[in-house]
Amino acid sequence: MAEKPQIAPFSAERRARRRAARRAADKRLRTVARLRHFFGWVTAAAFVLFWAANMSLFSRDSLHQLGSIITAGLAHADAGTLIQYATENTATVSAYADGLAVADSDVFNLQKPGAVQLTEPLGYSSPTLLSNEHYVFAYDRGGYSAMLTTSISVTSKVTLESPIITGCLGQNGDYALITNETGYKSAVTVFSANGEQRFKWATPDYYFESAALSPDGRRLAVAAFSQTETEFEGTLFFRDLGSEEISSQVSLGSTVPLAAGFLDGDTAAVVGDYGTFIVSRKGETIKSIGYAADDLDAYCFGEGSLVLGTHSYSGKARTSLSIFDAEGAETGPLLAAEDLQAIGYDGARLALLTASGLRVYDSALRPLWENASAAGARAILLNADGSVWAAYSKQADRLSASSDTSEALKS
Repeated sequence: MAEKPQIAPFSAERRARRRAARRAADKRLRTVARLRHFFGWVTAAAFVLFWAANMSLFSRDSLHQLGSIITAGLAHADAGTLIQYATENTATVSAYADGLAVADSDVFNLQKPGAVQLTEPLGYSSPTLLSNEHYVFAYDRGGYSAMLTTSISVTSKVTLESPIITGCLGQNGDYALITNETGYKSAVTVFSANGEQRFKWATPDYYFESAALSPDGRRLAVAAFSQTETEFEGTLFFRDLGSEEISSQVSLGSTVPLAAGFLDGDTAAVVGDYGTFIVSRKGETIKSIGYAADDLDAYCFGEGSLVLGTHSYSGKARTSLSIFDAEGAETGPLLAAEDLQAIGYDGARLALLTASGLRVYDSALRPLWENASAAGARAILLNADGSVWAAYSKQADRLSASSDTSEALKS
């Protein structure tokens, strides 16, 4: 006679079922039960730790901002390509994500077409904006305050004791501010994304004009000059943020440095009134480009390269533009027949604004498209999707190669 299968009763209570699994005769069932119990407690502990470390993300303001972002995303598809600034005074703008960072003396906004996703009071006399893929940095030129934000919330605010000359933003959210320091000629201070001071260098010997943080956030390049009764000298300094010593310094001769930027982790470029220099952090000058007084027309740093525009004496051309990489290699020149009113470069595309409108080129300086309706804009801002914001005093219009008013250009 066939043996009947044995049927074991299974409790309907969860606690009894778990207890039975832990006491099962099969070792595999006991192991699985213990692992489930262990990872359950680990998950609960991780949730508690996350909540404790990120309570600000669940504040009323953060939840309101998150709702604004969702609303902006839903409204974006139907709002067209126009952003009207939510400010009352003349606005400063910078491209961020698929919208704009907008600031005047009273308020800072992150905006997309049809919606404002973040608002923060400022009270800056001369707001300046810098942005990258993840952060927007606002500081008060001539004032004492600075602020870093993401698309969700303010990451940090700092108030300095000395007036700010200029600032720079690193890829990881670190930022540096150059100040007129009491008792010194200049100082540069580096802060982390959460507002903690990482590094400070004050000097009685040099006037700091510009600073740049390396892509990995470990080094600082500072362009400066010194002046005595008979001599003037520009200098580029490299500093490791973890060291008290100057890594290297390079003389720029009698050039007044205007701007500095890293082209890669080991190379920086300095744009000056009489010349531009590409320098390695070992102190070697890789390339120098000289030009006459008043011949510098435009410059722009972007993704490991520098666009330099100088006055052209070739035919009817007004400006000669070239792109230089970290090795000093030159792409160009591109001859522009009209005076430049604004320039934008992101490493992939070059945008030029003239009295005739907007022209866009690729990184090899081949023409892509143009839009005459941008004539009259006061700034142009490039987006990652290939479009360009044409910024006016009270609004900005997104233009692209597919816009009705755009025309393709032939190489």
